[in-house]
Amino acid sequence: MSDSTALAWLVSGDRLAVDKHGAPLRVDPAVLSRSQLDALMVINPAHGQLALVSEKALPEVGQWLGLRECLGHFSEAEFAEAGRALQLSHWWYSHQFCSRCGGNLTGPEPQQLARQEFVRRCNHCSMSFYPRLSPCVIVLVTRGEYCLLAHHARARRPVFTTLAGFVEAGERIEQTVHREVAEEVGIEVRQLRYVESQSWPFPGQLMLGFYAEYAGGELKLQEDEIVDAGWYRYDALPHVPPAGTIARRLIDGFVEACENAKAR
Repeated sequence: MSDSTALAWLVSGDRLAVDKHGAPLRVDPAVLSRSQLDALMVINPAHGQLALVSEKALPEVGQWLGLRECLGHFSEAEFAEAGRALQLSHWWYSHQFCSRCGGNLTGPEPQQLARQEFVRRCNHCSMSFYPRLSPCVIVLVTRGEYCLLAHHARARRPVFTTLAGFVEAGERIEQTVHREVAEEVGIEVRQLRYVESQSWPFPGQLMLGFYAEYAGGELKLQEDEIVDAGWYRYDALPHVPPAGTIARRLIDGFVEACENAKAR
């Protein structure tokens, strides 16, 4: 087998190939037949490639898993690289035809991939299609030693987490934070502080993480979005998102700040 920089992530639809322990399973793309391989793209010049394959390309020692199921098994770097692979897979398969004229899309060409330029162009009208991200805000609202956590209606597990929402057209990020908090739980916030971002490939979001202080109002839940919400003390939290998520990093940062303040 060739060196690790030549190895490819195997992606079939929205699932990744992993070994029996849930760790990434990458292969030398030279072992894949043409009938198994739809596309091969470099996703990180230093670390590897992406192979878009049929399900039958799965090695005998592997299994297909969605990225959410891999959160507890992947390192932060592996999660980021796997997320990039899945975002490119979504872009590739959802852009087969031109949305302007219906023509077939070609590319990306090998020389474009060598420059990390991911673009598909229409044979008829020459319109270009690049991978696109949807910016979102994610915010932990704090109130002294308490933080606001919510159980979302679309959550697959009984997890209490931060508030989040998509940025709307013409909106500043800060406006989105104020609007989403008001819409989902009916309160006002102040003292917004940007923390960090995380690529969230479900299928193509960029999460922009904030802290915000409670400014006023009573909790009034948006019932179609929020099942339950409440103020939780930093040392008595409910079940929260797993490590590796930006929501968890915001919560852990808040807990650490409270513990440090108490130790002084």
